[in-house]
Order: sequence, then structure tokens, then C-alpha cells
Amino acid sequence: MSWHWLHRFHQQWLRLVNRLMPAQLTLRQRIAATMVALITVAGLLLALWMILANRRLEENVTYDLLSEELTHYQQRLHQDAGSEPLQSAQLRIYRSRDIRELPREIQRYAPGNYGPIRINGRYLRALVRDTEFGRLYITYDVTIQLREQRIASIILAVGIFTTIILTAWLAYAASGLLVDPVTKLAGRLSDIDPRERHLRIANEFSNNELSPIAKSIDTFLERLDGFVEREQSFTSTASHELRTPLAVIQGAVELLSTHVTNLPQTHKAIARIQRAVREMADFTDALLLLSREDRDSDKRDGDCNVTALLTRIVEDQQSMSRDRIIKIDLMNSPVMINSPDSMCAIVISNLLRNALQHCDDQGVTLELSSNELIVRNAGELSDMQSSQLFRRGYTTRPGGHGMGLYLARRICDRYGWTITLQSINAQSGQAYIEARLQFV
Repeated sequence: MSWHWLHRFHQQWLRLVNRLMPAQLTLRQRIAATMVALITVAGLLLALWMILANRRLEENVTYDLLSEELTHYQQRLHQDAGSEPLQSAQLRIYRSRDIRELPREIQRYAPGNYGPIRINGRYLRALVRDTEFGRLYITYDVTIQLREQRIASIILAVGIFTTIILTAWLAYAASGLLVDPVTKLAGRLSDIDPRERHLRIANEFSNNELSPIAKSIDTFLERLDGFVEREQSFTSTASHELRTPLAVIQGAVELLSTHVTNLPQTHKAIARIQRAVREMADFTDALLLLSREDRDSDKRDGDCNVTALLTRIVEDQQSMSRDRIIKIDLMNSPVMINSPDSMCAIVISNLLRNALQHCDDQGVTLELSSNELIVRNAGELSDMQSSQLFRRGYTTRPGGHGMGLYLARRICDRYGWTITLQSINAQSGQAYIEARLQFV
């Protein structure tokens, strides 16, 4: 039962210490502060117990001394009724016949009482007893003892303060030794390259208390390796498997287009098939590139002419949205960036398609500068929508899948581009939505 109570007290104490500690303290500082707090409380309790025990012992010893002196004086009175009371520098005995000499502070004490008295700056202990020889009063001067106790208390306080200072220094040094393995583990985890596979760290921490944690991390890394390998294998296989039917469709459409030149009504359908095949090919290439871990290899895939790519995307989207107006403002010189055409095409297509789906009769405006593309359309976004637009699965259009902007954000993160989408109120009072794609 006592151990259970001590365990509960220990848990409550730790909760109290953690609650009182500032949240910004490091683990090392928390350990040191906890150790100092425990030792401080223990030292104060021990000092308080020593002071109380010393006072209790002093009171008992003084009472026994005064009682013994009164008993000894009574024995002398039995032998000689005229025996004079003891008078010394510290100990004095008064009889009831000497009431005139007795200080008033002592006269107030009733028989059997024992307690402290202060007379002219001196501290006394008095005991009163009724006997067959009358009432006897005895006092004992404890002024010197009290002064010595004060000095001892000061020395004790200085000792406790010095002990706390030394304890704080030792606790901080000891906490450094305790936290060092944790710091080493945190640093080792920070140095792990996400692209590195089959990495294990348990052997580095096999000789300390962090070994179970390191083994758990290794188990997680093993499961993560398996998941990444399965995802990459599936994405790569799916991308390669899709290329063959796409190539077949593309070849069949090109062959079909040469045989129906005299049928203008089929040109629109063939053009739509060609656009769909091109978009599917771009999407397949994007999946294959995103499945790679070596990002530096993406930069060797060639430069992308954003100007030509944007013109092609606008023509494709305009043919599918003839009731929407698309205004485009291009630079005279072509804008070139270091990335595959497919990745840039997916980002721009998603931004333009999203704008066309939410614009009004004024349509969409595009502005391309040397390092930035701006897409504007009339409309307004709430704060909640702005914070969730790039989340996977979030969509504001009925029947949408919420993958376009999410995929665009992933591609931008891979190549270091910046993409933002926000609602802006113009000076004219009209609200519009502005998407910015910065290539630097």
C-alpha cells in the first residue's frame, strides 16, 4: 500500500513540475530543473524537520532541567526550610514570598505552566510549581542559545543555497550525459536522406538505453522501404504499360486523319482524341518522373519552352471551352525553364482548367513574364477554401476528384517552383481569383 502511495505521489509530482515548466525549455533543461526541484524540496523539508526537531529537543531538555532543579530545591527545603533559592547568571528560582522581586511577566504564569518569556531583550524559559513550601518559580536564560540557533539557521540557509547552486550545476552536467544519446539519435535521424533506402541505425545505438527506440525506427524504415518500392514499382510499371496503348492510339488517329480529309465534321472529334492522348502521355510521363527519387536526373531531360507550351495549352482548352474567353499576354522572347515539358504542361493545364471552370462571362486572363505565370478569373475564395485548395481530394466542383491542384503542388515542390492561389479585391470593388506560378 505504501509503495502504491509513493508511486502516485511521484506521478503527481512529475505532472506538477511539467505543468509549471515553460514549454520552450529543452529536454536537458527540463531534466536539470526537475532534479534541482526535487533536491530543493527535499533539502527544505529536511532543514525544516531538523529545525523543528532541534526546537522540540531543546524544549524537552530545558523543561527536564528546570523540573529537575525545582525537585532538587524541594529536597533542600525538606532538609532546611530556610534554604535560599538558587541564583546564577542563567538559572534563577523564586519563592512566593519573593513575589516583589518576581518580574510581572513571570507572575502571570499559573502553576504547572511552562513557556517562553521575554524580559528586557532577554529570552527566558519559565516553569511554575505549587509545593508544600509555597509556589516556586524557576527561569532559565536561553538568550545565548537562541542567538546560536539563529547563526546555525543562517549557516543552514547558506548551506542549502550553496547546495542548490552546486546541484543545479551538477544536474545540468548530468542531464547533458543523459540527453546526449537522445541528441545523437535526433541528429542521426535528421541526417537521413529520404531518398536513401535500406538504411538501419539500430547497431549505432546497441549499447545504450535507446536501443529499443532505434530498433523500432529500423522496423518503420523497413516497412517504409517496402511501401516505397511497391509504389515505385507500380507507378513505373503502370506508366510503361500505358505508353504502348497511347502510342497505338496516337498512330491510329494520325492514320485516320489522313483518310478523312474530305470529311470536315470528323476533324473536331479527331482533334479531341489527339488532345486527350497528349494529355494522357504528359500525365504518364509526370507519374514516371514523380516516382523517381533522383531529382537531379529530371534536370537533364532538357529545357521547356513555356511560351510555346502555353500557346498550345490555350488552344487545346479554347477548343473545348468555346463559350469561355481566354486572354493571353506573352513576352516577345520565349520563356525557357529547365524541366520536362510534361511536368510544366500538367501544372499550367490544371491552373487554366481550374480557372475556366470557375470564371464568369469575362473569361480568364493569362500573363507570362520571364519567371512567372499569372492566371486570373472573376470569383472569390473563402479563407477555409484558400487553406485547403492544394490538399488531396479537396474540390469545390461537384463531381471533381480534387487531384489537379494537389498534383500541381507536388510538381512545384519537386522543381522548386512556387504556386499560390488567392482571392483579391480590386479597387473597383470587383473580386477575382489570382493564381501565380513562379519558376524561380
